[in-house]
Amino acid sequence: MEPTLSAADRAKQQLILAAITLFAEHGVDSVPLRMINREAGARNNSALHYHFGSKMGLIKAVNDFIQKAFDEVREGDLAALESDAATKDPTVERVMRVFTGAYVQIIEEHEWGYAAVRTIARMDFDANAKVHAILSDSAGASLQRFARILKPLVPELSAREFKHRYNFLVNSIVLGFAGYRTFHQSYVGDLTVKNLNHLGDFYARMGTRILTE
Repeated sequence: MEPTLSAADRAKQQLILAAITLFAEHGVDSVPLRMINREAGARNNSALHYHFGSKMGLIKAVNDFIQKAFDEVREGDLAALESDAATKDPTVERVMRVFTGAYVQIIEEHEWGYAAVRTIARMDFDANAKVHAILSDSAGASLQRFARILKPLVPELSAREFKHRYNFLVNSIVLGFAGYRTFHQSYVGDLTVKNLNHLGDFYARMGTRILTE
């Protein structure tokens, strides 16, 4: 937590971090506000309503917090890819390494990073339509930027085929990073990951193959 935050902003961030922890573990729809207040150590049960207005307000704040972290991590590399795409073709694998590298960095650099990735997965795959719309409105902008770089690199794919493959690899990457700590009990045996960079490398290479083969 930032040491320079005001008392009010610190209280808000404590609620956001508490929500990320609980959403990751139990799912967005299943966590009541009183549980989040309790996890955050808020003395006043109305603290969450005061800061966010409603649960949907909190969910939007949680999503904004996570997306801001991702944007800060990859904006420089993503902007460089866009610049290079205008003058020369970056490789598909380079694009995929920027995409997967953000997950590695978020998880490794923040105590809440792994829970944040799991929260994204929860919002994407098992939350209600309103929650999913919040995620799509924010994360979708970044995903569209990656798609605009990637599509010209695989001209042999129809627009529909590209979208199917891109959707498949994005879902696979999100779920892979969200669940990597349970790889020891995979359906095909122990796939424990000891180094997140190796996992990021694997998904970058697999993403490249999904799009190009």
